[in-house]
Amino acid sequence: MEEFRRLAFRVSETEVARARNQLKSSLLLHFDGSTAVSENNGRQMLTYGRVMPFLELFARIDAVDCDTVMKTAKEFIIDKDVALAAVGPISNLPELSWFRSQTVSDDKFTSRVFSLFAQNN
Repeated sequence: MEEFRRLAFRVSETEVARARNQLKSSLLLHFDGSTAVSENNGRQMLTYGRVMPFLELFARIDAVDCDTVMKTAKEFIIDKDVALAAVGPISNLPELSWFRSQTVSDDKFTSRVFSLFAQNN
């Protein structure tokens, strides 16, 4: 939950660059057969109405920066309800309300979380 929250307030360019490179690499490695290519083409047709060339896809990935990540995280994580699924022994799993409390936009809470995070790293 700290990582989800952190994405909305503090992301380094190094992290974003690494994520961009990892995504592009995994996309290229994924297309090793006709089934994967067909799945990708179908997904893109449903999403974009066309098959996007790799150069355009990679340009879109390269356009993502720290501000984009933080803005998107704030839009989809901060002050949003949490859906939770768990498998196996859940006796030590916190209540759903705890997870929801971790996504509030309280500035004092944010400062406290990040100061504790900084102390531990």
